[in-house]
Amino acid sequence: MRRVVVVVMALVALATTSIGLGVGVAPASAHALLTGTDPQGGAALSAPPARVTLSFSESVRVAGDSIRVLDRAGNRVDLGHAQGGAKASQAMVALRSGLPSGTYVASWRVVSADSHPVSGAFAFGVGGPPDAGAARAEGSTSGSAAVGFLFGVARFAGYIGVGVLLGGCLFLLLLWPAGLRAAASGRLLATAWGLAVAASVGQLLLQGPYTSGRGLGALADWSRLSATLDERFGHLLLIRLLALLLAAPLLRQAARMGRPDLWRRGELAALGLAVAVSLAAIGHGGTGDLVGLSVASLTVHVLAMSVWLGGLAVIVILLRTASAAEIGAVLPRWSRLAIGAVVAIVLSGLVQSWREIGSFAAIVDTSYGRLVLYKVWFVLGMLGVAALAQQWVRRNYGSARAHLAAADDAGLGTGQGDGAAPRADGLPGAAALAGLRRGVVAELALAAVVLGLTASLVNMVPARSSYAPPFHGSAFAGPMTVKVRIAPTRIGPESIDVYAIAATGKPQRLVAAQAQLSLPAKNLGPFTVPLDLAETGHARSDDLQAPLSGSWQLRLSLRLNDFDEYTTTLVYRVR
Repeated sequence: MRRVVVVVMALVALATTSIGLGVGVAPASAHALLTGTDPQGGAALSAPPARVTLSFSESVRVAGDSIRVLDRAGNRVDLGHAQGGAKASQAMVALRSGLPSGTYVASWRVVSADSHPVSGAFAFGVGGPPDAGAARAEGSTSGSAAVGFLFGVARFAGYIGVGVLLGGCLFLLLLWPAGLRAAASGRLLATAWGLAVAASVGQLLLQGPYTSGRGLGALADWSRLSATLDERFGHLLLIRLLALLLAAPLLRQAARMGRPDLWRRGELAALGLAVAVSLAAIGHGGTGDLVGLSVASLTVHVLAMSVWLGGLAVIVILLRTASAAEIGAVLPRWSRLAIGAVVAIVLSGLVQSWREIGSFAAIVDTSYGRLVLYKVWFVLGMLGVAALAQQWVRRNYGSARAHLAAADDAGLGTGQGDGAAPRADGLPGAAALAGLRRGVVAELALAAVVLGLTASLVNMVPARSSYAPPFHGSAFAGPMTVKVRIAPTRIGPESIDVYAIAATGKPQRLVAAQAQLSLPAKNLGPFTVPLDLAETGHARSDDLQAPLSGSWQLRLSLRLNDFDEYTTTLVYRVR
């Protein structure tokens, strides 16, 4: 049990690492994508608008304070009580009448269909264009870092608790019924059950502050909890909590009396399936296209990963407390079950990767895709360690299984032997079993990293939604060759890199550079974007904004000195 406690502590430490990848640092990470605004970002209006309307790529939940519109002095000019628009994917708020000329910033924070907050800001002008940088200066909508961190910890702890509980129960019921009455097994299941319950309650309480961008003080705000209980996220968490509570007396009874009868085993299986489905249906799996297929494949993924993770946790106990005969009887059966779990993990993972990534290019060009590659890398590490363990089992127990019954009858199965040499009955000695225990602990550590990466992936925009092929173009500007890269080519913020190459083939020194962006088809723009001089021949900016899809015209002005300035124009497509 000391080793199990060490592993659990390692999981918590790894949770902190994984949260640093994105769970706690960016609590307002977008999942639904903003597809349009009315008025448009950067628009110069001749008359003040009556309302601000936002359109998203999927349905969103809107609270009364989801949209705030401010003037340059920081005063609110909206009437409050934001609400949904004509479609479930729209949000809107009415504005005060007779707004004077000036710059206005609309900041927003809504909840996407996958239960994650979506936030942002844009500026528009009345009587002229908005001031440059107004949205960045006054439109901060980031949430509480502490709430985001704790929410990530709760999510990670839920994965650990559910995985060990479901997999541990399955291992004990099917492969090692005698272990149900072992004190160490009871403590393991009780700890996993408590962790799963605490994590579910934590997510239920933190969801309100997390989605509204409030701090920990909002935990006492009943209206936030009420809103969570009224949505799909809260319903699924309540189902999980109910299933866990109903399973508690059955688990206690099994710990006292051993393997339950067929009816109670069926009841435990049904409750375990409910817990797995509730985990699979929260987040990306429960939104978008082919939801039924997605939830089914994720449920298989959760169950298969639980078989692996929970089985490894119980094997640590098995190797410390069981007789050699018991170990020899259980490990070969576990090896076969683990192979089936691995196949299920791989197949269900491929289905989900196809649904959330969509293309090979999206794997390498998005943060989501790259994190999936890291997850695959650690899963392969687990498979490598598991393959070595399986070879060990076959080598040490393959020929010895015929002697197991005789060993127990002769009283040889109660000891583990000494040293690495096999015992007289062909069973491995204590030192060999210690080596296997170390391999199991290594697998658990790798599994912790995999679950940490999974917790981070849940909080990121799927690659299929976030990926847009970067634009690469080149043109001539006077004596220079100009190469341009823009990414991502979708609605919203974009980064632009401009490289100026002299006729000699060397980088051309620039003293100033700027870009102007316009959409002729919509008579929008031009918007001027100053470019920062990063190094010789290289200018860039992260302040490019494309509020609409279409063919955008990019006009570059590059100044070489006080007398020579050259311009060139390129066209690129925004999704």
